[in-house]
Amino acid sequence: MNTFKFLGFSTFLITTDDGTNIIIDPYINANEKSPLKVADLPKIDLILVSHGAFDHMEDTGKIAKRDGSKIICGGETMNLLMDQGVPKEQITNTVWGLAVRQCNITVRPVVSMHRSSVRLSDGTAMDGFALGFIIYLPDGTRVYNASDTALFSDMKLIGQLHKPQVGLINVTIENCFDFLPEFLSGEMTAYEAALASQWLALEYAVACHYTNKNNADVKEFEQILNLAKDKNGKGAPIPVIMEPGETFVYPPVKQAKGGKS
Repeated sequence: MNTFKFLGFSTFLITTDDGTNIIIDPYINANEKSPLKVADLPKIDLILVSHGAFDHMEDTGKIAKRDGSKIICGGETMNLLMDQGVPKEQITNTVWGLAVRQCNITVRPVVSMHRSSVRLSDGTAMDGFALGFIIYLPDGTRVYNASDTALFSDMKLIGQLHKPQVGLINVTIENCFDFLPEFLSGEMTAYEAALASQWLALEYAVACHYTNKNNADVKEFEQILNLAKDKNGKGAPIPVIMEPGETFVYPPVKQAKGGKS
């Protein structure tokens, strides 16, 4: 089985059934809601970085230099990490559609309707493509990581082509930063995130991009998916809502008769 530990914002620590540790968009040390800090993490084998925003990659360099982790990311993010002292040989630079393999994990980047901008130590500004990911775990589980994408209709095609079972879906941008203006919505509203989850034909839609599961958008996302189910409880993805520090397991552990697992 594979475990998905949610650390707040869009950070997930995935431990595969063969013991490989993957971290997605690590923003940990400055995240007050994360129960783990970089020093608490197990050895990380692979880091996936969707784009250059600080709340998606701030701790990438620290982890990579500590553990020698392999990194999969876009070109602008690669240049920022090298600027921070991460050896180039640890980094695999890719773009939409160019599948790569590291640590026995195949990763296919897909379109993310978002931006990626970084600034190097000498002041150079660089832009690139934000990445979504289809992650093929060793046991055959397929995971879709939405990054910060806005809704787009080709999510239907991504679902048809890659058939992800688990989706890590950004539900809201919950305004956690005092210096940001008030947002009227996130990259996807609760309704849009629920619609995306259905277009992708997910089994489980794991909400992210928040620090408090009682956020109104997260609750609405959960309600929409639950209401979309038929009378047998099927026909829509099962929403998974976690507080930072909680873990989701896939495939789910089946209980034997009598309630014993």
